[in-house]
Amino acid sequence: MKLSILIPAYNEENSIAQVMQEIKSLNLSSCGVSEKEIILIDDGSTDKTVEKAVSVIPPTRVIRHVKNQGKGAALISGIAHATGDIIIIQDADLEYSPSLYPALLKPIAQENADVVYGSRFLANPHLRGMKMSYFLANRFGNFLTNMLCRTSLTDCMTCFKVFRKHVLKGIALESRGFGIELELTAKISKSGFKIKEVAIPYKARTFKEGKKFKRIYSLGVLWDIIKYSLF
Repeated sequence: MKLSILIPAYNEENSIAQVMQEIKSLNLSSCGVSEKEIILIDDGSTDKTVEKAVSVIPPTRVIRHVKNQGKGAALISGIAHATGDIIIIQDADLEYSPSLYPALLKPIAQENADVVYGSRFLANPHLRGMKMSYFLANRFGNFLTNMLCRTSLTDCMTCFKVFRKHVLKGIALESRGFGIELELTAKISKSGFKIKEVAIPYKARTFKEGKKFKRIYSLGVLWDIIKYSLF
């Protein structure tokens, strides 16, 4: 089984080397993975993100956006070039660790699951380090998504997602920004695929550490939930 690891990155020179090092050290043979391809999507970085990533382990492919377009645009580019049987989304920061891949891949390898989400809230409903405003916005967005999509997920907006490639076949993704997370959830559930959740540890980073999601973006994400769930 071939695994495609998509890494959207924008000005992540402080963390990308550690992410790549963790990926380099992984042995996923017990999960049925015999081959890995790493696709780094540089979304208009102005720092040394690519150089630091390549210095640890040369990606199979580097896709460069001349200008910063947003996470959704980066993932759309990455998915179009993925050739693996399984696709995993790996953020370039350190909020989600590649060391958790075995836990995410296990349901696919052993239970024949098609989609797996790493849930920050499944084992711990009250995350340490997440500011109250973000927590409340997340919980409301999760409630609204479950209501409109008729799902029962604990973490619709997790950035740690794994798919069998055929799940994404025929799904036209549009969101250019952070709304891509909700668009994926809405369109996958509408297509009839069941989403399996696995509990993961999580440590929220600060803006000083490079966090990109600002409070104002929540309004756009709210509209994306409604748009992709109902239309």
